Amino acid sequence: MRSLMDLTADEFEAAAAHPFDIPSGEAGVLIERLTLKSVTRKPPLPSFARERFSLFLDGSRTDIAIDGQEVLLSHETMGQMRLFMVPIGRNPDGTVRYQIVFS
Repeated sequence: MRSLMDLTADEFEAAAAHPFDIPSGEAGVLIERLTLKSVTRKPPLPSFARERFSLFLDGSRTDIAIDGQEVLLSHETMGQMRLFMVPIGRNPDGTVRYQIVFS
């Protein structure tokens, strides 16, 4: 499991070619597949050690929206990580746009 403090904006940008999956507790069952659409960097704070940035991801389903909660994300090259994700709206095709903030 990846540590939150080890994740960087550069790493997410490099991994954008592959989807981020949210698996269920059951092996092989996929709840949602996310596509990273953008990484938005924020100005550093002098007293803050961690890089500040946001991820914007699009879901693949129109029948569900995952409420704001900590989710287990699985990625082909980045491995698994637990991050807090919130829905921020629907795309024109009915899929949900999500945001993850690192601050």
